[in-house]
Amino acid sequence: MGGVQMSVKRGNSEDELTVLIDKMVEDLSCTSSRAITSIHRVGDSLRDINEKAYDPMTVAIGPIHRDKAHLKKMDHHKKKYLKLFLDSMGESSVDRYVREIRLLEERARECYADDMLIGLGKDDFVLMLLLDGIFILEFFRRFNEFMGRRMAGEEANDTIFQFDNVIGYVVNDLVLFENQIPFFVLEKLLELTKTRDTREIADLFWPLLISTNLKGNILQDCSNYNPPHLLGLVHSAECFQFSPKLYDITCEMKNINSATELNEAGIIFKKRNDIEGASLLDVKFDKKTIYLPVLQIDDSTESKFRNLIAYEQYLPIMNQRKFTDYMFFMHCLIRDPRDAKLLRRCGVISTCTGGDEMVYHLIKQMDKNAQLALTFSYGDVFEGVIRHCTNRKNTWMAVLRRDYFDSPWKVISLVAGFVLLGVAIVQMVFAILSYYRDPEKHK
Repeated sequence: MGGVQMSVKRGNSEDELTVLIDKMVEDLSCTSSRAITSIHRVGDSLRDINEKAYDPMTVAIGPIHRDKAHLKKMDHHKKKYLKLFLDSMGESSVDRYVREIRLLEERARECYADDMLIGLGKDDFVLMLLLDGIFILEFFRRFNEFMGRRMAGEEANDTIFQFDNVIGYVVNDLVLFENQIPFFVLEKLLELTKTRDTREIADLFWPLLISTNLKGNILQDCSNYNPPHLLGLVHSAECFQFSPKLYDITCEMKNINSATELNEAGIIFKKRNDIEGASLLDVKFDKKTIYLPVLQIDDSTESKFRNLIAYEQYLPIMNQRKFTDYMFFMHCLIRDPRDAKLLRRCGVISTCTGGDEMVYHLIKQMDKNAQLALTFSYGDVFEGVIRHCTNRKNTWMAVLRRDYFDSPWKVISLVAGFVLLGVAIVQMVFAILSYYRDPEKHK
């Protein structure tokens, strides 16, 4: 009898477990039907290297950092910009904009990973999208006005634009991977304000670009490819005209030597002329010369590159990771402060925030824990450089430069040695000639 009861309990337990597993599978099937998310938290493997590079300093955009105390000060500016925005549109109510954003609410939610929106109700989510979206558009409209006033020698009438460092912080915060709202929300708000402002995306968001010689209309072209957010727009613009010959890294890929070693092997480095529309990523190797666009390093460089690389780490594996590849390439070149010094003297690196030691440490840490894609963007450059360095003549020249021409004293010693050798040979020749001219004298 007891055995029967035990069997029943066991059966009930198994039934409960079955229900639990079925429910778990059902929940998974619901979430798997969601669109692929485009806004994530940066993974610990990247964040632990430098957390500050991913955290906003002045303004929170989106749900992740919105509750941080030091970012609350900018909430007042968001409300102020909303009021100024409505005044400029001749409207007293946000009703039209709330209705439009509500229509996008479900689609916008699908852009975020599940854990980001816990506790954020529908109304709070719509309010966040509206305030953040209006703030972004108004900031860049005022940025363009501010540049015009500065050129005319006029003072800024907006507290954000009274301090250059605050402007820089806001611009940098708007391209942080965790600090984003969906791009289609900005497009909708821009569409709703066409009666006030006919400026296109290219006219507004150009301050976000890294490459100073990119054409502004590249942003407009890239916006037609439905970027997920502002960081995605910048990434697309920077990569738009860089179409490298891809190299399959599933095959064995050899690394190139450092800049100093390559220079010893006869390779020289030159900065690319400012070709309009050229990307920072566009590196070429031709006739013993590596041509690189100038890498300008300032206080925001590390943050910009780290967030672009973080963005690439969440793209599908078949996508190219061009910024990750670029940093891997630069890491191969700069393995010592002397390498940074060489590239700086060649005009390839420009910095006003630190010396060669700082540049070396920056590049050394930049691609750490970042995974390359299945294809590599600088395969043709690597192949050309390796082919040059494995040439026997170039190898001998590298040894000669390293061992005998790496300091003025060695050069002087080598020259002196050749002079003494020459003198000894001349003396020996004269002695031999003297012997054969008068052999009787030497008997």
